[in-house]
Amino acid sequence: MDNIRYSIRVQILKDTSFFGTGIAELLQLVDETHSLNRACENMNMAYSKGWKIIKFAEQKIGFALLESKAGGAYGGGSEVTEAGRKFLMCYLNFKKDLHEKSDVLFKEYFNDYL
Repeated sequence: MDNIRYSIRVQILKDTSFFGTGIAELLQLVDETHSLNRACENMNMAYSKGWKIIKFAEQKIGFALLESKAGGAYGGGSEVTEAGRKFLMCYLNFKKDLHEKSDVLFKEYFNDYL
């Protein structure tokens, strides 16, 4: 028999959810690839969907998450803004700490069933 486990979904909300695991992964991939298009491809997501997700989050949060450069002789690309990187790190660290503390509480409350 498998052990029981728990699941926590971490989303940041204003009047509705605008930042969670998906957009965090998207921003991390943009940071690695310097391209929203490549980040979307890595996630098997349409570029238009990725663009909409980013723009929706920027509208809710009140600042730019990405800075885009138009193409040309040297190509275009996207970079995560400093404010976007800071927000992403807050989200990732909060999520990590939340899971660590939740693991302790889960064991405390459900130890007899593990």
